[in-house]
Amino acid sequence: MTTHALTLRRVLATSVAALAGVFAVGAGVAQAHPAPVHAAPVVARAAAPADISDCTLSSLPAQATDTVNLIHSNGPFPYPDNDGVVFDNREGVLPAESAGYYHEYTVITPGSPNRGTRRIVTGGTPITSPPHYYYTGDHYSTFCEITDASGGGGGGGVQQCTDAPSQVQDTIDLVEAGGPFPYSQDGTVYQNREGVLPAQSADYYHLYVVPTPGDSTAGNRRLVHGSGSEYYYTPDNYGSFCQVS
Repeated sequence: MTTHALTLRRVLATSVAALAGVFAVGAGVAQAHPAPVHAAPVVARAAAPADISDCTLSSLPAQATDTVNLIHSNGPFPYPDNDGVVFDNREGVLPAESAGYYHEYTVITPGSPNRGTRRIVTGGTPITSPPHYYYTGDHYSTFCEITDASGGGGGGGVQQCTDAPSQVQDTIDLVEAGGPFPYSQDGTVYQNREGVLPAQSADYYHLYVVPTPGDSTAGNRRLVHGSGSEYYYTPDNYGSFCQVS
């Protein structure tokens, strides 16, 4: 019995030692291969507004000038239920601003049975003379910023003439004298479709040819007379103006 008990103790001791070795090896393997660390997911940033180019009213459809003039006069608008409503900028093309910053207006498309895809979106206040005007011809997919729409179609930016040719004063003298005028265009209504001059009523402005020495045609120089007795000179067929003091 004594020999048998001694043998049993040796077998148990050997088994315990073997199990201890197994656990030691397992611990070593666990240390050699630590649990993987999962990186935090990358959050995509919102796309920045697209670059917006500049444009002038003269480069846009004539109806854009009509819309700008209506904005300055606070209507009446062709679509009163839609024109002047808040534009939410959901497409994210325009710069991000607070809610209510942008308002949209219809630019009429001749022949279209509905509002079409052309709009002017204004940014900022006051509502009738905001600091920003944007034009879209494709229903908010792309925009350009109108650089000469402030202050009544841009009239607030007309500078005083500093080097107008002498023929400008000659033409003013003819206007003041009531003629006689050498050109058939003289005295006709200027509609300000380019929107460079301040917005006024339909027949407020009248144009007169400023002769160009050596040119037998009417040329590109004009004098525009406003009903408020102001005079504007353009050397480039209405592309730009200065006010004659």
